[in-house]
Amino acid sequence: MPVIRKVVSKRTGRRPVLVEFDNAKIKLEAEKNLEVNLFETPLGEHLVGVTSNKMLYTGIIDEDDLYNNFILIHKKESDEIKLIQVDTAIVRPHFNKISFSGITNPLDNSISELNKQFGSKKAKRVTEQRERLTMNIDAVKEQLESTVADIRVEETEQVSENNSLYRPKINRDASTPDGVYNLEDLVEAYILDTLAVEAGNIMNAGAADQFGLCQFSTSNINRILSNEYTEEERIRRITIFLYINYLIKFMVTPMKSITKKFVVCDKSIDVNNQILNTFSEMGQSGRARPLHMKDKALCYTMILAAIAMDFEVDVELLSKDLKVGVKKAVEVARILAFNAKVNNKNVVQLKLPLPAPITYTPKRKR
Repeated sequence: MPVIRKVVSKRTGRRPVLVEFDNAKIKLEAEKNLEVNLFETPLGEHLVGVTSNKMLYTGIIDEDDLYNNFILIHKKESDEIKLIQVDTAIVRPHFNKISFSGITNPLDNSISELNKQFGSKKAKRVTEQRERLTMNIDAVKEQLESTVADIRVEETEQVSENNSLYRPKINRDASTPDGVYNLEDLVEAYILDTLAVEAGNIMNAGAADQFGLCQFSTSNINRILSNEYTEEERIRRITIFLYINYLIKFMVTPMKSITKKFVVCDKSIDVNNQILNTFSEMGQSGRARPLHMKDKALCYTMILAAIAMDFEVDVELLSKDLKVGVKKAVEVARILAFNAKVNNKNVVQLKLPLPAPITYTPKRKR
């Protein structure tokens, strides 16, 4: 038979409290979701507050001096038991009479209500200040709507097709594809004529592979040589791709290598100067090549290649030599009024009717 070895009795101060829910029982594991606090009322009574996710329960602690309540603790591994003096409290649901606007937390509301009723002066003051600062979502929304109603947002300045930093002029009224872009707007004829001797050497060789050109120019020149064009047409088309070769060479050369002695084209001083002046700028610290120049070179190369190759361009091969993404090259082609070929999305065509213009909004520097 167990023997009482120890009796714990506490006459003053706080004692453990046995809490009983009025007309309710706690479900298994539900106690983990409860929060318990002790409060002192203005009358000197002690109150237990139990909060769950949805409800607040309150009850006065029964501190009757006529008798003592004990809880018995028995250890299974021994015959010893302990009696510990406790107080009791029956808690009942407490329903708030105050409704708060906006989104509120039930637990916060419960604690605020307890603080206002039973808290110290400081706790009451802090709680009241917090409630005054509570935001009314509907009121704020209405205020914002009335504020922005009179705001007028200016439309972002948009650049037209013929007013661009890098796109050549386009003629949307052209009746044939060769009238959409004018070769003279990109490279003047006399500049291309300075490459005629080199073009003649390639024609005499029968292929462009041995001339050290970029793959894009080499491939297209070989196609020109295999097609039935007149000699004059072949010369003009080959000179265009020779110009493209030197332009690509300049664009892929690091700027640190472009010194005063740098030569883009050793076959023609006119081509050399035209590329340097068109696709770079002179500044206080020397020659510079802003980012938009690469887009400009891509546009010029694509249009020149289209003029020389019956208005079809292999953008995949071009993007490899110019070191740009295929996706970007295709997007630039769309801006230039090209359409992707049905059976090959990496080949674009310039054909009538032209697609609707794509409005371009330049990014501003921060």
